[in-house]
Amino acid sequence: MEKKLRIYTPNNSFKIDKRLFSLLLLWSITFLIYSSTSIFTSYIENLELLGFVFVIITFLYSLYFMISNFFICETTNREYSGNLIIDSDKITCNNDVYTIYEIEKIRILSDSFHGKFNGNTRALERKKSNGVKNYIEIYKKDGEYKKYFFFQTKTENIRMFSDELRTYYRFGKLGEQNYKNIVNY
Repeated sequence: MEKKLRIYTPNNSFKIDKRLFSLLLLWSITFLIYSSTSIFTSYIENLELLGFVFVIITFLYSLYFMISNFFICETTNREYSGNLIIDSDKITCNNDVYTIYEIEKIRILSDSFHGKFNGNTRALERKKSNGVKNYIEIYKKDGEYKKYFFFQTKTENIRMFSDELRTYYRFGKLGEQNYKNIVNY
């Protein structure tokens, strides 16, 4: 079995979460109903009943939203474009091949796993990681620099390349702390 990780290209277009948009819409409608009771005093009984119904619906949806955020992974905007393959003498990212002799330095961030609890999120964001915040930066001796993002799960992750990465560490291409973080996480 060939060891490889999927590479993706992040899509930087802004998208609002549909569930968050629904929650904000419900709270806005509830606020509008209760703020309009002072304007429309003749229909106040009907507006109070409608407002009470919307408060109950909004409260239940908010409760569902908060609980489900602990079980749903973050949203991602991405397109998978190839594979990351690390060998002892070369690194292949998509169609780009970098030999160990033309690489000056490698940096790897690999602490995001699909399904891992992420406590450093904003209050209304989903709490589980999507596993796509990982990247490898390759600096070539001619000054060229490339950054590739890759997807990790608990079984398919950068640690499976630990033997190959030891070679890059011994040649001084991968920093000591970076290597230790990958091998010992």
